[in-house]
Amino acid sequence: MRLARPSLTAISALLACFVVAGCASSAAAGWTFAPPPSATPVPAASAGASGSPTTSAAPSGPTADVTLSALNIAFDKASVNAPAGKAFTLLFDNQDASVPHDVWIKDSGGTHVFEGAIVTGPGQLTYNVPSLAAGTYTFFCSIHANMTGTMVVQ
Repeated sequence: MRLARPSLTAISALLACFVVAGCASSAAAGWTFAPPPSATPVPAASAGASGSPTTSAAPSGPTADVTLSALNIAFDKASVNAPAGKAFTLLFDNQDASVPHDVWIKDSGGTHVFEGAIVTGPGQLTYNVPSLAAGTYTFFCSIHANMTGTMVVQ
């Protein structure tokens, strides 16, 4: 005994019936899967004078004395200004996804006067930089030698 094979036309017609029946259903449309949960904002962190991070509320805008960003393995500014004779905050915004960066500061003699904690992007960290005497300093990323700039403290 030989079994009959359905024709391609018959199979196509049957599939079309299922599609039309599914589209013509009187039931209200609904999710067939749960939508992803909404993103929860991650709090920004601040670092003490040693660069150790501590958690704080995320800033709604640039609220630090100095702001600096990293993108495409480069700082967004070649030069920044900072106040002399008093501690200040430096908001660091690492926009390089999955890339670690930090901000270190050294004086004209090459002595490290500040070493900030590493931030793997995207992420922000507010560093608390200790008081610096008036002068010209170099800021840099300790991980990427090409990332340098000048900090004028006055």
